[in-house]
Amino acid sequence: MTSSAEYLAGRISETARRLRPNAIRAMAPLLTRPGLISFAGGVPSAATFPADAIARIAARLIREEGSRVLQYGMTRGNRELAGFVVDRLRAKGISWTSPESLLLTSGSQQALDLLSRVLVDPGDVVFCELPSYIGGLSSLWAAGGDLVGISLGDDGPDLDELERRVLAVRSGGRTARLVYTIPTFQNPSGITASASSRAALVELAEKLDLLVIEDDPYSEVYFDASAPPPASLASMDTGGRVIYLGSLSKVLCPGLRAAWVVANPEISRYLELAKEGADLCSSTLDHAIAAEALREGLVDDRLPGIRSFYAERCAAMLAALQREAVPGCSWTLPTGGLFVWVTLPGSCDARQMLDACVDAGVAYVPGQPFFVDGSGANTLRLAFSKEDPDAIDAGITSLFRIVAAG
Repeated sequence: MTSSAEYLAGRISETARRLRPNAIRAMAPLLTRPGLISFAGGVPSAATFPADAIARIAARLIREEGSRVLQYGMTRGNRELAGFVVDRLRAKGISWTSPESLLLTSGSQQALDLLSRVLVDPGDVVFCELPSYIGGLSSLWAAGGDLVGISLGDDGPDLDELERRVLAVRSGGRTARLVYTIPTFQNPSGITASASSRAALVELAEKLDLLVIEDDPYSEVYFDASAPPPASLASMDTGGRVIYLGSLSKVLCPGLRAAWVVANPEISRYLELAKEGADLCSSTLDHAIAAEALREGLVDDRLPGIRSFYAERCAAMLAALQREAVPGCSWTLPTGGLFVWVTLPGSCDARQMLDACVDAGVAYVPGQPFFVDGSGANTLRLAFSKEDPDAIDAGITSLFRIVAAG
């Protein structure tokens, strides 16, 4: 019997060798035990899904339009859904959005994969936040990107550091043309970049000839109706620098896999070609359901309730952290999204504590996999989306008993 390494020798591509497991997905068997209070999964609560309405829409579409919604579709996507998305993005101030700039995708993760394949050559340097979304990092790594982290402060990434690093990379003769950012209710930190930081990043991208991927799945899930997040980077862009990703996963449901990427039409054309080789088209049925849901107001009419739902859970988590956290801890204060980011005292290792915490009935995601430079051992991500306030309170109490015990 040959070993795995012997068997794979000469059979697996360099691209395959660059693939990295998603640390959160790899933990799934551990984090889905019955009875476990889980702050691990960064997923919306099923309690927010309009399941009955979606079932009604799906049944009608299949019954009355089955020959269309059960057939292959266009690679660029359902035209009706695209029209709704274009209107929504223009209402957000992204006035340059057009059918030619928009590609519908099977979730934002597919958009990240397509962008990585279209924009990144092996060895290219890609700049990302410290910490950043594991799924985005995985796609960029798979394309051969050399990921360089930029410090993330309370109001956004350190742009002075970004400029220094871009210039240093280029002075060494290497290609650096892409920044990946999640400016609103960031995954994993919950941080929101300020309006001034956003404007400065767009200005820097123009100055340094950079493209910016703005990943924006959370911006509609803000807690205070009187204080929405700042305008998107894409709304400030006049030079074709920003590529914008959006999704219905957090405001409708993730199972429909309805998302989009908006880019300069020349880039969008290559994204469409890459999608042809990936899946020909997204689910025609899924996107027809999503279009009908938007037509009926299943997103806009329900957004106030969704915001209140997550605001209550975030408040419960922040109150429990204030009460239970040990000296030396700090955490972010998100005003939307699904996550709180916790920094433990410097001697703590969140990965080493995880087994004990799971045995005590509570789970989280250690923070280190979110850092491309290997730092962050004393950090962790807490998602408040899954559990109710009483469970959140109990889970934080259990978690910090373990932290206090060392």
